[in-house]
Amino acid sequence: MGKEEGIKRVFENAVPWNDRAISMLAVFAYQSKGEFTSDDFRAYADHRGLGQPHHENAWGALMSMATRQHVICATGKVAPSTREKAHARLIRTWTRT
Repeated sequence: MGKEEGIKRVFENAVPWNDRAISMLAVFAYQSKGEFTSDDFRAYADHRGLGQPHHENAWGALMSMATRQHVICATGKVAPSTREKAHARLIRTWTRT
């Protein structure tokens, strides 16, 4: 299985979380009016009761699927993650399309 197929499977297996997540991400991106990270969205979604997906990789799959659906696009920039578990690794910044 290739990368694209893996992303698609993780996202499709996250039903019904994935539908709520992509809708919430579209609203968040529109309201943000600037650049944001997946950490920013995760904090937003957490405060609005989205909950956790069935698998941690669903967060990355969400960002990939939202890009394919032209909800968001990568800016080409990176920022340190704010999640403790991520140990400040660099993550992409996004903007609405």
